[in-house]
Amino acid sequence: MDSNELKKAINKQISEEPLFTEADRRKFHQNKPKQKPLPVLPKIMTVLLAFLMIGGSVYFYQSGNPFLHPASDEKDDEKEEAPNEEKTESKDINAKIAEIKKIVLDYPKADEVISLIEQHGGQKMKHEKEQSDSNLTSFVYSDETIDFDTTEYHSPPAFEKFKKENIDLFVTLEIEEPILKSVKLIHLSEDKEHLIEERFDFDAFSFGEKFKKIDNPQEPVKMDELFLRSIAMSIGKEPEEVTNSDLLALEELTINASHLDGTYQVDEKEEYFEAMQSLRVLKLNQAIIPGELLKHLPILEQVTFIGPTVDDLSSVSEGMQHVQYLNIQNSSFNGTVEDILQLESLTIVNLDPTVVPDYEELQFEGIDVRW
Repeated sequence: MDSNELKKAINKQISEEPLFTEADRRKFHQNKPKQKPLPVLPKIMTVLLAFLMIGGSVYFYQSGNPFLHPASDEKDDEKEEAPNEEKTESKDINAKIAEIKKIVLDYPKADEVISLIEQHGGQKMKHEKEQSDSNLTSFVYSDETIDFDTTEYHSPPAFEKFKKENIDLFVTLEIEEPILKSVKLIHLSEDKEHLIEERFDFDAFSFGEKFKKIDNPQEPVKMDELFLRSIAMSIGKEPEEVTNSDLLALEELTINASHLDGTYQVDEKEEYFEAMQSLRVLKLNQAIIPGELLKHLPILEQVTFIGPTVDDLSSVSEGMQHVQYLNIQNSSFNGTVEDILQLESLTIVNLDPTVVPDYEELQFEGIDVRW
């Protein structure tokens, strides 16, 4: 029996009609139970509840128990805002000061500095009687237009005027064409209780230096008459006109006490010497300043002793470690080479070779010895 005959025999046995007809398929699909939709709503509610619980926990953690610490009223909010305003204002002023410092240090040419200061909001002070050869130029930083009296021109405003007219900053440039000679900044302290002066002098020694600072620059100086008169003569003022600002600007000081019977001993407040941050040259004629006061003069470079002053340098060496030039030739000095070698920065010394006969030891150490 071949394959065709075998197929016919099988069909005859099980019937040639299909076992699962189209009618059976339709009946099956009609009777099949419909699938119910997934319960979405309960899941959404569960997610929302979880978010509420997490959010509530964060709120309690950050703000404390709101039932124990209820929100303050509007007045409390106003009180809290005031300090923030003061901090912002203080930050703005400090930013202006830093801006001006950067300008004057980066651009030594006077015309460039003047142009940049005006671009950054500085009001240039003008005066109808301004002399054409004046070497001073002043600026004021304020949200208001400031009028100055004739007597106030180029002089910093008084403390009361700073507060009354909301002056942020007063700048004075001293010019030696075409470059700056000095810059002076006057502004209120952060607590607005006093003025602060910051000063920078451009010279051969200023490289790497920072602005010098002093509090209460307009406050008159009260000290011993001879010392005060010596300062006044050095800056060309009357003694009663000398202020803390003058101490900050003082570069050379001569104290002449030769009219006295003995040596004049300077005994003043340390704060006055701390203010003399620009003092480079000191001449003492029959006068002496103790080392504990001299040490407050950070850039003291030249010292001359004349007449009866020191027998040796032990009482002053502490404050003379920056001194490069020392003149003891016409003084009462009677010390030794070792005494002079205490001054670590010394490069030149004028002395009496009959008093210091072994001066060659100084030359061996690289010090230029003169007489």
